Formats: sequence, C-alpha cells, structure tokens
Amino acid sequence: MPGMSRNAPVPTADAPMRAQSRALKPNVMNGARSSRTPGPSLPSAGRLSRVLRSNPLALPILSVVVFLSLWQIVGSGINPILLATPADVAIAFGAIVSDGSLVPAFLRAMEVLALGFGLSAIVGIAVGILMGRSSTANRVLGPYVAFFQATPLIGLVPLVVIWFGIGLEAEVAVTFLLAVWSIIINTSEGVRNTPETLLDMARIYHVSERSVIRNIAVPHAIPYIFAGLRIALAKALIGVIIAEMDVSVKGLGGLITNFGDSFQTASLMAALITSSMVGVIGTAVLEVLRRRIAPWASRTRAVVEA
Repeated sequence: MPGMSRNAPVPTADAPMRAQSRALKPNVMNGARSSRTPGPSLPSAGRLSRVLRSNPLALPILSVVVFLSLWQIVGSGINPILLATPADVAIAFGAIVSDGSLVPAFLRAMEVLALGFGLSAIVGIAVGILMGRSSTANRVLGPYVAFFQATPLIGLVPLVVIWFGIGLEAEVAVTFLLAVWSIIINTSEGVRNTPETLLDMARIYHVSERSVIRNIAVPHAIPYIFAGLRIALAKALIGVIIAEMDVSVKGLGGLITNFGDSFQTASLMAALITSSMVGVIGTAVLEVLRRRIAPWASRTRAVVEA
C-alpha cells in the first residue's frame, strides 16, 4: 500500500484481541498469586499443627476429648441400658467407689495380676533364653509352645478349676497360662537373632556361655523381651477378668458379672474401664522401665509375636 514501509507489520483482525490479552495477563497472574495467599484461617491451623507436633500428649488428649464428646452425643439418644454416656459412667464410678465395692475388688484383681504376670515373666524369659541359645531345647519345647499359643486357653478354665479348685490359685493359673507364651516366643526370637559377629568374637576369646547370655544375648533381646511383656500384660488382664468371672465371681470380674446380671450398664462400664486403665498404665510403666534399662533399644526393631 502507498505510504507504508515494505517491512512494516500488516495489521490483522485479531491484533486488538492480542493486545487486550497482553494487557490482562499481568492482572490474571497477580490474581493467581493473590489466590494462593493464606487466608485468615490458615495461620491458626498452622499454629494448631505446630502445637500437636511439639507436644506428644496434645494429640492423644485431643483424640480422647473428641471420642468422649461423640460418645456423649450418641449415647444421649440411646437407651441407657444399652449404652451409658460418659457422664453416667463417671457418676457410677463415684458411686461404686463411695459405697466400698470397687476398691476391694480392684485390689484383689491386682493381687491376681501381680502373681500371674510376675510368674509368667520369670518363666517366660528363662524358657525363652533357653530356647534361643539351645537348638536342642528349641526343637523339644517349640512344638509345645506353638500348640499352647494356638489353643483357646479360655476353654482350659474348667480343667484349671478341676486341678486347683475355686480360689486364688486357679485364678493365678489362668492368668499365667494366657500370658506366658508371648513372652517365651519374643524372648527366644530376640536371643536367636543376636548378631553372629558378636557371637564369633565371643568364641574367639573363649567367653563362657553365662557371659554370652548376660553380656551379649540378653541385652540384644531387650526390645523383644519388653514387646512380649507388653502383649503378656494385656493377656494377663484378660485372664484375671475371665478367671474372676468364671472361677470365683470375685474382684473386678465378679463386679462385672454382678452388674451385668442386674443390667447396671453404667457401673459395668465403669468397672471395665478401670481394668482397661490398668493395662494402659502398666504399658506406660513398662516403657519407662525399658528406657531406663536400655535407652538404645528404641533404635532396634523388635519382632512382636502376639
């Protein structure tokens, strides 16, 4: 065209649209960046997350509060015979403490637990070390341990009553039979997995078997032993309640039976929660004891056998 340079760009129909697009692009990008800016609610969520990560008790406490709140809401709309609310359970707990029925039952259950669990710990650790260090003992005793570990030991309660009668001995026997096998299996597994390099060095220096057990095998097996003790504690508590319900109708098991027969659901749940709290506290005590005895054991992976 006349008056135009040969090299000048020829205007096209979509040129105004491209110009408008270039003009709007910075605004769009600014809008995208502003949309990623945290809103007023995000800082508070971040602070809550930091608090939960920094305090190891914060998350468990929050979980318990949420669970109790949901339980209270749901339980308020259900027949109290079927499900008591946390408030009703708390009131029932205060009532059975004040009338003197809970404390004697609790002390008797703890007596059975201490005897049965203590005996299972002594026998279980000793037999586990023997099976872990002696292949002959492992071949001889291994089938019996596997058999009783797989046996529904609750079915042996009538046989225990025939052997020991109705009393403390039968309750301790039931508790022992439920708890000891987990300790044996975990202890023997820990001893058997002692690093071969340490054992070879002990053989080179002609270290006695007693020193190998005391200074090499048992320290290495501590994570396994405490894993077995934690499992055994839970099983021992189950054994205590079962024995008291089926053998003597005394202690916490007797309270649970009596409250169940009279449809006192809140009192029954209070007794159940009391026994469960013993397991929670006992597990925490075992963990503290493990950290004192072997603080390095937390870095060792233990095989847990239930």
